[in-house]
Amino acid sequence: MKISRSIILAATIFALNVVGCGGGGGGGGDTSYSGAANVSIRATPSKIDTGSRTQVSIDISDVVESGIAIKIRYPIGLKYVPSSAFLNVGEKELDLTPTINVDVSKDDETYLVFYVTQSQFKRSGQDYDGEQATMTLQLEGREAVQNGEIEVDPDVDDPAEDNAVEFNVDTPEFEAEDSTPIEVVGD
Repeated sequence: MKISRSIILAATIFALNVVGCGGGGGGGGDTSYSGAANVSIRATPSKIDTGSRTQVSIDISDVVESGIAIKIRYPIGLKYVPSSAFLNVGEKELDLTPTINVDVSKDDETYLVFYVTQSQFKRSGQDYDGEQATMTLQLEGREAVQNGEIEVDPDVDDPAEDNAVEFNVDTPEFEAEDSTPIEVVGD
């Protein structure tokens, strides 16, 4: 009797572990798994004056095969510094240009959207195996922002849809996977 109870208990624990371990992927730490990629974001410094810049770093790993749209949302009191975005994969650095860079004045927010293929995450001569890369960009303070946030939402890139029209500012389908605080001190 004790043996059969032990077997039932062991089988139940095993079944619960199998059910609880499903899908997802992604490591530990402060990353969030969205289905498109794991991401975490930070801004250094997180408090700047108008006219000063902050460096935004987004750690990205486990990118889906079709590639991703890296959607970034931040307060309208900041602006993207042109030609400041790079993807660092190991020793390789790639220039990035946003496909979308638009202010939404009704929401006092700006959206930046970068499309990145999985092959851009590959190390030279190797297959992609979930490697991490870091995307960096700079934002400049243009007016006061209190209690602001810079947010990131990685989405699966739809290869059947033109990237120029894939993101719609009226329906951004933005659900932040991670965020970091930002403050701009006005004059």
